[in-house]
Amino acid sequence: MERLEELKLPPVQIAVMGCEVNGPGEARDADVGIAAGPGRGLLFSRGRQIGWVPADRMVDALLEEAVKVARAKKAHPAGTEAKGVERG
Repeated sequence: MERLEELKLPPVQIAVMGCEVNGPGEARDADVGIAAGPGRGLLFSRGRQIGWVPADRMVDALLEEAVKVARAKKAHPAGTEAKGVERG
């Protein structure tokens, strides 16, 4: 993945939680978040549950989603609707 600084994207709030029981609430409140448990993590984007990610993919999945959200923020600055980020 390209260096994030080189993408010149707006800031994104990321939550990395170490509990799949209590973590989803806080992960859901961030732009992008993950609530990790044994061997997997539950990925959230803009308040929506995306799905379970295996432990060896958590960091990559989190960063990929953060870039998508940041690009949506750039395309739809504050005050405009950017929650409809399409996954692809």
